[in-house]
Amino acid sequence: MGDIEDMEGLLSNILRGGVLLSGCLILLGLTVTVVTGDTTCPNGDMSLAWLVWGDPFLEPSHILFIGFLTLIATPVLRIAASILIYIKARDKPFAAITTIVLLILVVSFTLGVA
Repeated sequence: MGDIEDMEGLLSNILRGGVLLSGCLILLGLTVTVVTGDTTCPNGDMSLAWLVWGDPFLEPSHILFIGFLTLIATPVLRIAASILIYIKARDKPFAAITTIVLLILVVSFTLGVA
């Protein structure tokens, strides 16, 4: 039973950490927006370079975007961790099902469906 509790604890920590990090980033972005008065947003420039470096780096819209991206990525990371846990536990059916769910999420994000 200890292994199952450890797995549940890991998945719980991933969700908790992701939500806390996201909340902190969104709060920081909102605070910077209020302090600076900068309410600009990127006009269609959502490239990987903008995501990593910003333009300028850490403007309010960039911080907010990273916060929301973290919030969206948290359950996806949990699903990926679940796959590894199922593989370690040698639970092939659940590993396969969870892998299919992850692939559907990745494809839908890539196509802009989700």
